[in-house]
Amino acid sequence: MLSADLVTSLKKSGFAVAEKPFTPDDFTLASLDGTRQSLASFKGKVVFLSFWATWCGPCKEELPSVEALYSKLSAKGFVVVAVDMGEDKAKVAQFAKDHNLTFPVLLDGNAAVGMAYGASSIPTNYLLDRSGRVIARVVGFDGTEWTSSQRLDLFEKILNM
Repeated sequence: MLSADLVTSLKKSGFAVAEKPFTPDDFTLASLDGTRQSLASFKGKVVFLSFWATWCGPCKEELPSVEALYSKLSAKGFVVVAVDMGEDKAKVAQFAKDHNLTFPVLLDGNAAVGMAYGASSIPTNYLLDRSGRVIARVVGFDGTEWTSSQRLDLFEKILNM
């Protein structure tokens, strides 16, 4: 169960909070480097799971902030797992290179994983705790930087759970 303080912080940061944290279905997808990665392989880290696409305006708007968040917190056990929905590897690889994305980017070529996760609107971002449980979700990008002091304080709380 999440503390009342954490629930309040999540809501103030724009997240919808899961009534009860739950373990999502695992998936395995190809990454840009050609390896296959499963969501379960990130257990033990706090995961910012983002469903997105290169053509999505709000996704493009939030990605620099997501990259900055990853850069700031990755050494503390925070990982961004970006799942591109429905696009080919060459297009996504070029986009990632052009935008200097350093976090793992996985390819959901037929968007089946994204649809299974309810990502019918993108970006859709899930927050998973170190146990691999979904604790919250946010759909869309409201323009608030992921590195705002309020959101950084939130992620620090989750990293220290």
